Amino acid sequence: MISERIGDCRIDILPVVNGLVTEADKVTDAYGGYEAYAASMGFEGIEGIAHRGEIEDDFGVNELDIAYAKHLEKFGQVEMPSPAVCRLVDLCAKDGLKVIPLDMNDEEYSEAYIQCVKTLEFVKEHRVAKKGYRHTFQSPGPEELARDWDAFVNSHIKGYGRLAETREKFIANQLKDTARFRKSVLAVIEVERVEGVLKALRETE
Repeated sequence: MISERIGDCRIDILPVVNGLVTEADKVTDAYGGYEAYAASMGFEGIEGIAHRGEIEDDFGVNELDIAYAKHLEKFGQVEMPSPAVCRLVDLCAKDGLKVIPLDMNDEEYSEAYIQCVKTLEFVKEHRVAKKGYRHTFQSPGPEELARDWDAFVNSHIKGYGRLAETREKFIANQLKDTARFRKSVLAVIEVERVEGVLKALRETE
């Protein structure tokens, strides 16, 4: 847990490894005693999780996600959507609360994608996914793997790195906005984005 204070609000950031089933237990352990709960996911994604038993949705799983899951499986069972965010949404629902979306909605994300990722970079995704599937990562744990995989993809597709930075700044700004109206917030954020979010958060203070 990483604690930050913005004005009168205490923000506790809980880094999680998206996909790993055991990460849901981290959320359960951290849950409770906060005025609000948030996650680094867009509105549509959170709503999809809230109604995941009623709709069929692949939650945007692509070839890169499949290759990453293959490596992540050595640390435990992997499921999509993020078990950690699913647990947060379910716990909040029991208490009559809504999870605050910190990430861009679908329209905003599409616009950011077009701005950051060139057409030639997009077509490289299949090749990078195949290369990543075969790559040997020496990551000692799931957190390190998440960061190593992120660095691997972003080094091969520069636009994805630009998009990640854009998301981090957006999430940081959303946290700042949330802090204006809350006294305490638990924010569940994928571990590979936490450092960038903190950097953006501190730069905008």
